[in-house]
Amino acid sequence: MDFKFLNKDKLPYIIIILLLLIIGYQYYDHENNDEAKEFLKINTAGIIDDNEKSLDENTKYHEIEKAPEESEEIMVHISGAVNSPGILRLDSSKRVVDALNLAGGARDDADLDRVNLAARLHDEEKIYIPKVGEVQENMTTLVSSPSSSGSSSKININSADLNELTKIPGVGEKTAQKILDYRANNSFSSIEDIKNVPGIGDKKFESMKDYISTY
Repeated sequence: MDFKFLNKDKLPYIIIILLLLIIGYQYYDHENNDEAKEFLKINTAGIIDDNEKSLDENTKYHEIEKAPEESEEIMVHISGAVNSPGILRLDSSKRVVDALNLAGGARDDADLDRVNLAARLHDEEKIYIPKVGEVQENMTTLVSSPSSSGSSSKININSADLNELTKIPGVGEKTAQKILDYRANNSFSSIEDIKNVPGIGDKKFESMKDYISTY
């Protein structure tokens, strides 16, 4: 190869041209890397945003889930064809079948087809388990509510005191006090407003709505 053109006069220009080419290449490579980094940053940010939105939605979903209703101790009376009849203390979330089990179970002659074992329990209830073939007079229900033998008047949740409030099915002293605390700064314009009291949800309201009024 002929290198005659590489004379001393042209050598500085050639070096300058080579340096410019090297600098230009590095600048071009740097720009491409910046664009690539920006591209990755944008796409990564999109993925992160999507994940954060998903987490936010899941968090909101859990936040709006209703808090579990507060359970209280209640007392019921179970009698009839059970192994251990008497007064039982149970959680207010329990059902007739739970009371039956706590009473030692049904006797062999019990007619369980006549009893709603899935019914929710309420304070002061009377549960009677009949025998097979037994005919009961003057008993229309085998699980009677506390007010079935009393007056049909409802309890005014805007004026009732602690003792009166505890007569409402499913309401113990703790819930009664919460009603009073809520009532100190609010009033009940409808019976549905009682669900604003902590610990009283839809299920508990269903068990008490027929026993309360606002006037």
